[in-house]
Amino acid sequence: MKATRMEQTTLAVQAPRTALLELLDSFSEKRMIYIHAPAGFGKTVLSLLWVEHREALSHTKRAWVSLDEYDNKTAEFCGRFVHALSGLQPENTVLRKLAINTSFNTAPVEFTLRALSAFREEPNSNILVLDDLHIIINTEILKLLPILLKRLPGSCTVLLLSRMAPPDSFSEMVAKEEAAVMDAGHLIFSREEVKLFFSKNGRHLSTQQANDIVAATGGWAIGIRALLLSQRKSYNIDLTDRYLDNFLKTHVWERWNDQPRNFMMLVSVAEELTPELCEWLTSDEKALRKLSGTEILSRLARENAFLRATGNNTYRFHDLFRQFLIHMLEEHGEKILKKQWDRAGDFYYGKGDYFRAVVYYVKGENNDGIAESLYCMYDYSSSYASIEDTLYSIHSSVSNPVVEKHPFLLEVQAWSAFVEGRANDFEKYMDKYYKMFPQIVLQRPRSVIVLALLRCADYRKSLIHTTKTLRKIPFIGNIRAFTPSVSQNMPLFHRSSRDLSEYVFDTEKNISLLEKTIGAIIGEEFNVMKECINAGLLYEKGNLDEAREYALAACADISNRCSAEIKFCAMMILASILFANGQNTDANKITNNVKEMIESHNALYLLGNLRAYLFRYKLYEGDKDAAKEWLKIYDGSLLDDLKFYELYRHFTTARAYIVMGNYANAVLFLKKLLGLSERYKRTLDIMEARILLAIAYWKKGQGGQTIALDYLEQAVVTAHEYGYTQVFANEGAELVNMLQRLQKRAVQLSCTGDAPAGFIKTLYIAAIANAKRSKGLTGGRMPKNLTFTEKQKTVMKLLCEGCSRTQIAEKMELKPYTVKSHVELIYRKLDVSGGVEAVLKIKESGLLND
Repeated sequence: MKATRMEQTTLAVQAPRTALLELLDSFSEKRMIYIHAPAGFGKTVLSLLWVEHREALSHTKRAWVSLDEYDNKTAEFCGRFVHALSGLQPENTVLRKLAINTSFNTAPVEFTLRALSAFREEPNSNILVLDDLHIIINTEILKLLPILLKRLPGSCTVLLLSRMAPPDSFSEMVAKEEAAVMDAGHLIFSREEVKLFFSKNGRHLSTQQANDIVAATGGWAIGIRALLLSQRKSYNIDLTDRYLDNFLKTHVWERWNDQPRNFMMLVSVAEELTPELCEWLTSDEKALRKLSGTEILSRLARENAFLRATGNNTYRFHDLFRQFLIHMLEEHGEKILKKQWDRAGDFYYGKGDYFRAVVYYVKGENNDGIAESLYCMYDYSSSYASIEDTLYSIHSSVSNPVVEKHPFLLEVQAWSAFVEGRANDFEKYMDKYYKMFPQIVLQRPRSVIVLALLRCADYRKSLIHTTKTLRKIPFIGNIRAFTPSVSQNMPLFHRSSRDLSEYVFDTEKNISLLEKTIGAIIGEEFNVMKECINAGLLYEKGNLDEAREYALAACADISNRCSAEIKFCAMMILASILFANGQNTDANKITNNVKEMIESHNALYLLGNLRAYLFRYKLYEGDKDAAKEWLKIYDGSLLDDLKFYELYRHFTTARAYIVMGNYANAVLFLKKLLGLSERYKRTLDIMEARILLAIAYWKKGQGGQTIALDYLEQAVVTAHEYGYTQVFANEGAELVNMLQRLQKRAVQLSCTGDAPAGFIKTLYIAAIANAKRSKGLTGGRMPKNLTFTEKQKTVMKLLCEGCSRTQIAEKMELKPYTVKSHVELIYRKLDVSGGVEAVLKIKESGLLND
């Protein structure tokens, strides 16, 4: 197993890349340096040389993370990211505790954001290297990464190494020149660099030979290394993958004996190697059974067998060499290769690492292994993991052949489609699930419980009808559902997985029916849910005092056995009622208690919606700084489909767009929200989307006020049917003038049917009351693109001078009716309801300063 002198020399003497090191130095002030090129172009070697150069130059500290396919799970990626930060500041106890927190996987993004807050600015610079970024295909991680990088202090430079060009999520950083990008064109060897590299390794080339090498390899680093080791005199060759395979076989592979070769082939199926895993993967080979995994891995690493230690007693083969090893294993038969994939899956299954087990079972085409891993990973009695990671695992492992053999996995497909907002897929999977249920329940008795939960999620049937049907199902008393499968972590229970508006009309009877069915699955926590539903529906109807009593009862019923999510729902409806009643001090105490509860339960997966809730109240004051801060993390995509489980946060994003005056984006985003809400038959979300669309169109101007009133009227019609008022009161100041206009229109049309003037007046009074407590989303700002005629400007000037309408008519020699028309049009454009408010807005905005 000894490497030849030439191999040792080649691996010890790296190519001097002085020009590239200088280029990287010039980029060192950037927040990020992104280097992308195909395999073998020397990205890693160059980065290592530069990091060592910076360490010698300015005492720079480094952390190096070699990514693998398992890091496509948000928790894994964030965990490695935070551990790297902790390695840069080992004395930072706060950072270290976050990195090793046992609940990290439940809310990886929240823990990572906290870690970034704890990561201190330092006088000496730091370099964080994320190698093999191309392996990360999880779009949620790729969207998250720029957000994380922007939160690092200026003293930290991040080096990203990838085979792929920067993903779209990095476009803003590149456009703002916060990131430098290098590609294969920068990394290719020039003729002079080839000559110097060969010379450093004891080989002297003529100019023609150097030209031949550049032509043969395209300046490809690994190809140049292969030619150096080949000791050929002529370099005018076609460098192909086959040549590299032949090169590795001749100059590397055949110089080892059978024992290390068999070892490397059998363990090559694993991205990351540990001694225990290697011993497991080689245990069927008699000649390898007695070998120490630790000893053989460390020996291979020392002898430059294309293997490097990555820390914590873990190792990785060079990617191209690992592909070569897998190819060599494949030559022994596809059956042997699949057997090794399965053995790796069995190893991780036995460790309870079902995510990695699934990855290997997929490669081994082991459908049984995939199904069992998913069963363990997503069983409703298991501990809760983030929805994002759950969805990624489902997408990466569930295929039609697996489902055909294990039809209970339709549960997983239906759930993922539901929470992602893929209504067509959800309905397709549910129909198939209903049809196959008799077969499924024989295979998996637990599916009785799942059926009940999925039926409740199926919005095509009213929940009342569904619960009547569920009474016929004999529930098994010792099986309980885990509550996040019911509410999807949303803060208000009556607006969680299902909108419970249908319960408004006979609340007591309908909740009693729900208790006899779903309550039997949920257990004692249902008492809290029941009070939350009552409180929520009364809150929506504006019966705040009665709602508060139910909310207090819900909080009183909380026991130590209640999940964090049920406590969250109970406390959040109480806080909502207190805020609506103007009891802000008491409401803030409750939300502070919610924060403490989340911390004590390590339930940081709830923080996203809590943050959305708290930001809403800042946005109700027209706080632009809060809107900017929110959009940094939760900026909604106007192109991607909206995910249902993020619905609550999406509405906060829509409000942030309005606060920022970005009405066009607000309209586009809200129309998508409205479409999703209508498809899922969510009454309150439909109303909220239409109300916000009315606000956006009203403020947008350019003839949008008629559209605004139409949207608002549609919301009013629905509100009248259910007796809802609070969703209007919450928007307060933004709706006062619109509701006044709508009321006048209703009176003029003698509308006594769908939207009677009396009910609109009730909403108008509720909006006025709330307007006294908060400024509204736009904080009284002027609509965009506002223009006035010269006559209107004269009327405005006279209004500001204190003239009455009669005096204005006399001075301008106009008829009183004409002045009245001008004044009403000015009020409408300014979005005000009276003269005093109009004068204040005219003076504040400087409309007459021209």
